[in-house]
Amino acid sequence: MRNALEAILRKAGEEIIMPAHFHVEQKGGHANFVTDMDKHLQDELMEALYGLCPSAEFFCEEKENQPLTDRPTWVIDPIDGTTNFIHGYGMSAISCALLENREPVLGCVYHPYLRETYSAEKGKGAFLNNRPMRVSENPMERALVGFGTSPYQTELGEASLNAALAFLRRCADIRRGGSAALDLAYVACGRQDIFFELNLQPWDVAAGSLLVREAGGIFTMPLQMETDYNIHTTMFASNALCAEEALDVLKKTMAAYGITQQLLDSVTR
Repeated sequence: MRNALEAILRKAGEEIIMPAHFHVEQKGGHANFVTDMDKHLQDELMEALYGLCPSAEFFCEEKENQPLTDRPTWVIDPIDGTTNFIHGYGMSAISCALLENREPVLGCVYHPYLRETYSAEKGKGAFLNNRPMRVSENPMERALVGFGTSPYQTELGEASLNAALAFLRRCADIRRGGSAALDLAYVACGRQDIFFELNLQPWDVAAGSLLVREAGGIFTMPLQMETDYNIHTTMFASNALCAEEALDVLKKTMAAYGITQQLLDSVTR
């Protein structure tokens, strides 16, 4: 099924890199955009994925969703990095994961601009273009840290940037790519060593979290006792060597700014 999922995402990705035209709409929140390409690709993916697993339900960014159940469920982000897509920035991806018992068992992130396919199956490892991939072994002082700014919630901007500054004082450098799915894929293949964002949705991370774990890395939701793909919350990923120190840096900044799940619930619209 992993190969079939990869093929479906690659086919959809061709439409991202050569769009004839697209229309942009504003969703709720600051700078929260959707295009008709997002909606078109989501419909296309749902149709193709139904053929792979007719009994599965769907949990997608561009639709009204019911809470996840233990039933097989496809979690889809048709274009992760929509603002990048609108600007022709070349850092957008398609992200798709199959959940069973509310945990990812199969995941794929496709980077159409580089024609890179990141995939993983629970217990069977992670792959980049069908070759095994692993997280890095860089220590904190040599780490490259990716982060997101949670742009839809401007209330989190100062905390996000100060967390990035705290990392910059301890690591080699920082990066802001604009696609959480790709940031997680980059941790999984060793291009980045750490990634964090204060507020992300399940479709942003369902596939990427499996990539990281199957590649030997750490993925966690610092405000939760365990991973819960029903909610939006803070997300953190790292190689094993940096994890303890990096998570401590993030938690100290979150504590300084009073970042709690209750706060995230209050600012997410």
